[in-house]
Order: sequence, then structure tokens, then C-alpha cells
Amino acid sequence: MTASNRTKTLLRDWVPPRVIQLARNALNHIRPADWEYVSTGWDGAPLVRGWNVETVADFQKVRWKAYSQALTGTAALTINHEEPRDLVSGKLRDHNTLVTYAYVLALAARQRETVSVLDWGGGVGHYSVLSTSVLPDVKLDYYCHDVPLLCRAGRQCAPDVKFLEQRDECFLRTYDLVLASSSLWYEEDWRSLIGRLVAASSSYLYVTRMIFINRMCSYVAIQRTAADSYRTEYLCWILNQQEFVNYVCSLGMRLVREFLICEAQHIVRAPEQGTYKGFLFCRDDGK
Repeated sequence: MTASNRTKTLLRDWVPPRVIQLARNALNHIRPADWEYVSTGWDGAPLVRGWNVETVADFQKVRWKAYSQALTGTAALTINHEEPRDLVSGKLRDHNTLVTYAYVLALAARQRETVSVLDWGGGVGHYSVLSTSVLPDVKLDYYCHDVPLLCRAGRQCAPDVKFLEQRDECFLRTYDLVLASSSLWYEEDWRSLIGRLVAASSSYLYVTRMIFINRMCSYVAIQRTAADSYRTEYLCWILNQQEFVNYVCSLGMRLVREFLICEAQHIVRAPEQGTYKGFLFCRDDGK
């Protein structure tokens, strides 16, 4: 454990949560909050740079080799390519993210020699390396959609992955598994996109690494990333869980399993705080 992680652990163990929250609230009056509720929704929201910026692509490229190497061997899967400092974080959050994906991939690859995957918003292809690490005997037919700068970087990092910049190109075929990891919530018209992802899935759809709430209506938040990582900001949906699940099931899917990842970051002024979760669906035809 690094010195920074030891300091954070000591603070969590010895400083009352209320004191930590008061300190965070004070900082939010001095600088823009990392996460903040957007009361106007997408209409009238502040302008954001989004994902198609050089800092995001550069950050992922620089860490690619270390990320790939960290997946080898027998250590616990506590790896996060977005962690600002320590790529091997040691956090249960990252273990939950990677191991639940391994379970989902194993289901999709059951009784198949080759499994086809569409990774929607997959960056430079991190899940493709994870897939090979956890299921080395299964051949992957891996497709990844993202913004142009990340696709360009991905072709350098993961030449075996098919990177598709044009979204319509992704929907010319179907896939055994459609994955949307921390990507669907950046889509203003998320229902339209989920409809296309459902149509592209011949078996499984896995939506994960998004913050869900239970009591209040879905709302929009802005996330401002740390200065030592992506250095950008983007709008995202914080979806009501039941609204989301009901809508996906109305499209002919069946909920297979809900996954708990971790508690979410505090969103300033939000009507309800949420939890990071994942949801695995399959076609409602007995498959």
C-alpha cells in the first residue's frame, strides 16, 4: 500500500464521516465540485469537453503496457486503468468490476469456441485484455466503439481488436455479448441507444459501472476529472434503477443478475446519492 493510500485509510478509520463530509463541502465552495447535480438536465447544462480530447487518449496509452502486465499472474484482480496514481489499486471496487465481468464473459462463452463481443465505449480496449486473461482458451472476436481519438490510440495498443468509430457500423451484425461499461450514461438519449444495443445482442447485454438510485427520478450530473488523470469534464445520467431495468425488459430482455460494485462518490446538491451497479440481461427466450 502506498503512502497516499495509507493516509486515506487512516482518515477513513479515525475521522468521523460527518467531519470528512464537512471538509468536502467546504472545498466545494472554493473550487468546482468533482461531481455536481445539474438541475437543468441536458437542456441548459454547462458546456463540457467530453471524451474526445488528447488528455484522455494519452492517459490510457501511457498506462497500457503496465495494465496488460498487471493482468498476468495470480494476483487479485484489483486493477483500474483510470486510477490516477496506483494502477493496482487494491480496492474491492475494482475487484468487483473485473471479476463480475469475468463471470459475465464466461456465461456468454459457454459451449462456444469463439465469443463475439461489442464493447460500447471501450476506450483503447482494456476489457479485451482482461477477457484473454480470464478465459485464455476462448477465441475472441472483439469489437470496440469509442470516440475517434481513443479508437486511434486503441489500434496502436490492441491491434487484434476491431475499433469502430462510426456507431452505425457497430450495428451491422449481432454479438454474443454486448458490453456497456461506464458508457451508456453519457448518452443524452439513453433509451434510443439501449434499444440499438439490445438489437445487437444475440444473447447477453451487460451494463455496468454506472451510478443508480432507487427513490428519486433519474437526473443529470456533471463529473470533473482530477487534474492528474483525464483533465476533462462530462455530463452523465444518474438513472433510477427500476426505470432502467423496466425499460430494458420492455425491449424483450430478461434480467439475469444484478451486481453491486461499490458506493458512489458524493454528488453535490443531488436529490439522492447512488451506488455503482451492473445489470446482466439476456434475451427472454430461454437462452
